[in-house]
Amino acid sequence: MKIRRFAAVLLAVALAAAGITGCSGKKDKDAKGGQEAMGRYVEEPVELPVKEGENVIALTAGEESDSWLYTYNTLAGTYGAYHYEDGNFTEGDAAWLDHAGSTLGEFSNIVRGEDGKLYALFFDNENKSHVVRDAGDGTSEEIVIPELASQGDMDMYPIVSNMAVDSDGNLFLAFPVTGEVRMYDQKTGDLIRSFQSGEYTGVLSMLMDVSGKDLIMGNQDGTGFIYYDTATGEVRDEIKYADMTSDGIVKINEENDCIYADSKGLHHLTKGGSVAEDLISENASAFGIPQAGAINLVETEKGTYLVLFHTQTAGGETTYQLYRYVYDKTAKAKPSQMLTVYGLTESSAVRQAIAKFQQDNPDVGIEYKTGSAGEGTGTKADSIRALNTELLGGSGADVIMLDGLPAESYIEKGILADLGGILDAVDKEDGISANITDPYEKNGKIYQIPTRYGVPILMGSSEKARILKSSNTLIDYMKDHKWNDLMEMADKNKVMGLLLNIYYDEIVDEKQSIDTELLASLIETAGKTVESDGVEGTIFFGGGSQTPDSGWNVGKVGSLEETDTIASYEIKGIQSMMMPYHYMRKTGTEPTDTNGIYTPHDLVGINKASKNTELAREFVKTLLSKDVQTVDVDCGFPVNEKAMEALIQSLEEEPDEANGSVSISSAASATDGEEDETEPVTENITLPHRSEVQSLADMGKKLKKPVQKDDIIGEMILDGAKTYFDGSRTAEEAAKDIAEKADTYLSE
Repeated sequence: MKIRRFAAVLLAVALAAAGITGCSGKKDKDAKGGQEAMGRYVEEPVELPVKEGENVIALTAGEESDSWLYTYNTLAGTYGAYHYEDGNFTEGDAAWLDHAGSTLGEFSNIVRGEDGKLYALFFDNENKSHVVRDAGDGTSEEIVIPELASQGDMDMYPIVSNMAVDSDGNLFLAFPVTGEVRMYDQKTGDLIRSFQSGEYTGVLSMLMDVSGKDLIMGNQDGTGFIYYDTATGEVRDEIKYADMTSDGIVKINEENDCIYADSKGLHHLTKGGSVAEDLISENASAFGIPQAGAINLVETEKGTYLVLFHTQTAGGETTYQLYRYVYDKTAKAKPSQMLTVYGLTESSAVRQAIAKFQQDNPDVGIEYKTGSAGEGTGTKADSIRALNTELLGGSGADVIMLDGLPAESYIEKGILADLGGILDAVDKEDGISANITDPYEKNGKIYQIPTRYGVPILMGSSEKARILKSSNTLIDYMKDHKWNDLMEMADKNKVMGLLLNIYYDEIVDEKQSIDTELLASLIETAGKTVESDGVEGTIFFGGGSQTPDSGWNVGKVGSLEETDTIASYEIKGIQSMMMPYHYMRKTGTEPTDTNGIYTPHDLVGINKASKNTELAREFVKTLLSKDVQTVDVDCGFPVNEKAMEALIQSLEEEPDEANGSVSISSAASATDGEEDETEPVTENITLPHRSEVQSLADMGKKLKKPVQKDDIIGEMILDGAKTYFDGSRTAEEAAKDIAEKADTYLSE
């Protein structure tokens, strides 16, 4: 038997990052003598007691101030139980789970009801859910709920993602597809009443808990929580919370308030209120790890919490970590030092580094600012202007993530500090990808370091790929062709973005001067694209799977028929290899690099005016460390060579479809010749093969040409090209106007 978590088609749980602040109500100084305020919640790792072959599957409350950890032994095919009390684990008995699993299939969830009994959720090979109760004698009793055995209009059994049991034994089941919780009589299995939530909640963690006659759920518009009276079905109270996420766990505490754990941390919300007390929030805990997700929360004693996390590795394996969150009155309410990190947009890799750095340095606080945070209707240009004002004034963030920023201008103005010695230290310990970092050395100094990189590839006809080798070759080819002879299912804007990426250093030279003649020719070239009904991104056969998140992703991949076209795609990690390599395997094609280009990601620099230079340098080392870079966050491949090797070794040569695969279902052209007929096509997309990642890594070692755009100039070019596409300007006029706007921007 294999343990897996059930995820419904078309629904997913997004895991994002989080951080820490002190307990609310505390001040930096007390009212009398100015003594530094003390006391805040701290995170303490708890060592798991698991044996070889055991996987953690759940954490649930005990009868008092204790808890139980449950495991599944993949070698023996049996369940295990460990009792946690006073900081220690002792082995217990899980025979009742073995009894249930022997007939009902795979384990999904376990809870302790308010009636003191243990309940578990299983589902069988047909994905039909079963609820069982610990009979107390090593066996289990199934609670028959007729509705669970009834297939609906879509010939699917109801999906159950969460459950609770009140003190009267009434059973509450969460149905995420409809966004409701249904209350059943445990003895008869009859429906008592239904409570409506929102459908925004995640499949694996639909927000719900029961205490006394209170049922708490996420509200229907995702702006907080509602309390239902389970006896009447009426809304009893609500909590407004603007920072709701799509994932999380909610519990009702002894005061009938709400304890909410999500990707932003651990929060205390007062019933009827609208202000959250962040017990543990972003940047200083496991909540800040992008690949980690909280799956169980237990309040062992008043104000003390255990949280079980799971983390997905690049190879598809799931690991588990347990943390205890307790208020420590001896800890400083605020960190002794603060480090500020700024980036135009949020990065999962930076979040990963922040979590690691603060776990290693608990007395250092990190504030992570992004250009989009609290900007309202402000533009990216507004964010950059505000940052520039700070930096030129001798202030601003200590660490600057330079992606999309005018880094060359910062270097010329002396804003960035020399990072000399950092790469040498990392290279000595783990090895560094010199071909990725060397282009950033200037006169023996380095002011910015790409901590990750993407590999743009071309797929399909190798002959057609050679046409993109130079701008002149492409322009000559397009004199007698349409763009769709080169790439299928593309549109003008995406094609212009691709040309900007490939030929950026020809369009914009080192002095930020624009070659208007070349730019006009490329705008005309992109304008020869035949519109494809607004389609954007790379289209993978088998589902219209579009990936518009990168300006490199253009064209159609994996057609059932032989084609003489190409598609472009940027590979930024193990996960992003899954779809393109699946279809390259099907068509028997190999990827080629794009003119030796790589895309630098998470470029880091240090503000020369920083008062925390040493802390900033240590943070940069953390960004480059093996521990952080080994995590596949799809922000680019690591420049740390040991981390890259660890990623490769984490994969199988022939990946198991049951481990890390994605099943996609779509409509494709039928094979019977009927033009309008379609039939569903289902395919399993696995993780890439180890040899494929090794081959891509070998390609990456040969790339020496970074494409690093100033986002504002890039946006000016793309916006200006649209004036040619819509017929309001000639290509020459559009190029001239772009150059004038760029000059004005650079002079500010």
